[in-house]
Amino acid sequence: MKDLILLHGALGSSKEFQTLKTLLKDDYKVHLLDFEGHGDRQSSQPFSIQLFADNLATYLKEKQLTQVNVFGYSMGGYVALYLAAQGNNRLGKIATLGTKFLWNPAVAQQEVKKLNPAIIQEKVPRFANYLASIQSDWVLNMEKTAEMMLNMGDYPPFTSEQAELVQQEVTCALGELDEMVSESETIEIQGSLPNGRFIQLDGLKHPISTIQPEILAEFVRKEF
Repeated sequence: MKDLILLHGALGSSKEFQTLKTLLKDDYKVHLLDFEGHGDRQSSQPFSIQLFADNLATYLKEKQLTQVNVFGYSMGGYVALYLAAQGNNRLGKIATLGTKFLWNPAVAQQEVKKLNPAIIQEKVPRFANYLASIQSDWVLNMEKTAEMMLNMGDYPPFTSEQAELVQQEVTCALGELDEMVSESETIEIQGSLPNGRFIQLDGLKHPISTIQPEILAEFVRKEF
């Protein structure tokens, strides 16, 4: 049975993949990973793509996994591709969904404006409650995510140049109704990947909480 690891996005945790794991358990040996500072996993370090890539590399090494297929949602896909560009040969095929590849100071500032815990608690309490259900400390998580995004704006960790180093087969998927990630930025990265392809998924928005697990399971089965 093939190994498959599911990687969550920024502000997310592996708890979001519990239903998907159940749907896929007869087809794959499914692995879940919380990046540091996400879910119930603590971290004293600043958030960074390098840190999360190290988390993934350590997990694969400790579990002695090779040729592990990866489904990375949003930031999870970014982390997987970043690690692949470093030459990690434990990774098999990679499929990303809703991964934001375009980072510059203006983009980072725009995204960080959305990450104000006090405003979210006041204006969008349902979202605050959702984050509290998947994070042990969602406020701290959000603050550290904002700092990471600002750094990514100044120094993007994964660019078209890095994409050229990725040898794995990669599918870059994007929801038709995704308002955070553009088709153009996804296609630009896909075009730089030696073995990349782009697909659009009809009717899907960016938040993973809005996507039915059955749809994700169908996508994963087609890819792996």
